[in-house]
Amino acid sequence: MPAVAFALPVLPGQEENMRRLSEEVLASGKLRDAYEESRRKLGINREMAWLQPTPVGDMVIVYWESDDMQYVLREIAASQDHFDSRFRQFIQSSVPGMSLPGEEPLTEEPLTNKLLFEWQAT
Repeated sequence: MPAVAFALPVLPGQEENMRRLSEEVLASGKLRDAYEESRRKLGINREMAWLQPTPVGDMVIVYWESDDMQYVLREIAASQDHFDSRFRQFIQSSVPGMSLPGEEPLTEEPLTNKLLFEWQAT
C-alpha cells in the first residue's frame, strides 16, 4: 500500500486546538462517525498523527496510507462534506504549510517525499 508521512509546523498557541480535535475525533459519536466516513470516501486506509515538540516549535507528523495521495488532496480541497470542511478550516488556522489543490502551492507536487530507509522485524 502506498504511504506518505509529512511534518507540518503548528502555529504557536494552536497545540490545544489540535489536542481537542483529536480527542473529539477519537470519542464515539457523530464526529467520530463523520471522520471515519470522510476517510473512507477520501480513500485513506490508515491515518496516524503525532504532535512533536521541537526546539523551533511544535510539529504535527502525519502518516497516510492510500492508493492515490493526489486524489486524497484534491478531494479534501473540494469536498463539501461537513467534516472535510471543518478539517480544511482547522488546517488553514492551525497548521500552515500544507497546500491543498486550488491554493497557492508551496511545492510543485504536494506530499512528495523520498523514503530514506525501511526496516521491519522478521
